[in-house]
Amino acid sequence: MPESYSEILARADQAVAETAATLGDDPQRPAYHLFTAANWINDPNGPCYYNGYWHMFFQHNPYIADFGPMGWGHVRSPDLVHWEHCPIAIMPSPDSYDAAGCWSGSVVIHDGLPTMIYSGVADMTLWSADDDLPPSDRQRIPQGYYHEFVLEIDQETQCIATSTDNLQTWQKHPANPVIPAIPEGLDLIGFRDPFLWKENDGRWYMLLGSGIKGIGGVALLYRSPDMINWEYLNPLYIGNPAQSGINWECPNFLDLGKKHMLVVSPHGRPVYWLGDYAKHRYTPDGPPRRLDWGDVFYAPNSLLDPSGRWLMWGWIREARPRDQYAAARWASCLTLPREISLDDSGNLNVKPAGELQQLRTATLIEDTLSVSSDSPNSLGGVTGDRLEISLRVTTGSCDSLGIQFRRSSDGEQFTQLAYDFNSGNLRLTRDQSTDTAEVTLDPCEFALKLGDDEQLNLTIYLDNSVIEIYANDRLSMTSRIYPSRDDAQGLRLYTQGGTATARVSVWRMGSIWD
Repeated sequence: MPESYSEILARADQAVAETAATLGDDPQRPAYHLFTAANWINDPNGPCYYNGYWHMFFQHNPYIADFGPMGWGHVRSPDLVHWEHCPIAIMPSPDSYDAAGCWSGSVVIHDGLPTMIYSGVADMTLWSADDDLPPSDRQRIPQGYYHEFVLEIDQETQCIATSTDNLQTWQKHPANPVIPAIPEGLDLIGFRDPFLWKENDGRWYMLLGSGIKGIGGVALLYRSPDMINWEYLNPLYIGNPAQSGINWECPNFLDLGKKHMLVVSPHGRPVYWLGDYAKHRYTPDGPPRRLDWGDVFYAPNSLLDPSGRWLMWGWIREARPRDQYAAARWASCLTLPREISLDDSGNLNVKPAGELQQLRTATLIEDTLSVSSDSPNSLGGVTGDRLEISLRVTTGSCDSLGIQFRRSSDGEQFTQLAYDFNSGNLRLTRDQSTDTAEVTLDPCEFALKLGDDEQLNLTIYLDNSVIEIYANDRLSMTSRIYPSRDDAQGLRLYTQGGTATARVSVWRMGSIWD
């Protein structure tokens, strides 16, 4: 007798619980970044606020620590800081419009009813990129390992589900799929990842990520009065393929007041534009810009919270081989919530959400320090692998200033962040961060030009293998390290070519899990 849908959900929750019960302390697993209790997590989905709780959903394979036919995992928080795991929200229904996955999307409150919209995939095929197989010889996609294969998505549709018990259980709508096919006359690559907002006419508007073959990535604009009947309007914006790729995933569209911000993930580093939105068309001010300057940030999703503040989360991928995270039985996490806004000059501001200060459990140092080329500072012997570090340079005549963290006692293992005051380049180097084989060690860097009276202001979050860096509230960098030595806990501040005075604060950070 075939499994019922409730049995499918129960089996998925049980699989996660059984694996989670076997996970011991893992020095690489983060403590204050969102993740699933076990196995696989990727794109953040449907962040929302409802009845006193913040909710975050995410792409989730409950069975193994690898990419696979996706359901939606779910966590919630009363304060945006401390979180609890909830039952898995949705899973694929066999032999249906989402049999091969319930992919990324949004959650909104429609007429008081929590409603999610997601991309359903009925079927997928795969084949080795080295083979030239006819379609008849390609095999149905299995539960799991996709990385060496080419995926061919046979049909993507848009589907909805609703909840009547504070988002704890979800019922797929009988009208699914509510958007069963692509718009007529378009030859598309992909058709996925709905992002929603409501306009003054009282209707819901939605973007879908796609690409027009031979032209470039596109965000398709729809609208609906009821979440069920959707009208295709037009392309909101079509990109230049040389600048933003041929296919877009996970579009976000943020009304920042003076400007609208369009964010897309073009199967590479997410990019954004600032520009004007009028008559259902978008006109960027210029070419796309990088949203995050690290190497593991992808598929951001955003929420306009009840106070009118935009919050954004992204997926933090692994930077180690598949066999390593498969053996660990957990993979990836989400970024900290970051506030997105415009400054008085119309430039993008990016900074960690203020609520994160609640995670500080102890002040390890809070002092103004002088550093010279001949006299590096170990920050008073401060150590740790779960820290928030604030570094503000008040005066200086040096060519560069750097901080080493996760530094071993003999100085042989460390990760380093350095700012060059002459070039304006901020660079993260990891070539001495680990002895573990095959992890990514390439540097990450970006240009941060300081104004005449502007001080260098860095906030660094260390969470075991996760690094998030925020520079002067306008640029971010997300990366991964996998220190292999237990004593790689130290900090060291240094300069080259002169002296600097810096205000340094370091806090030990607690866990987000109650």
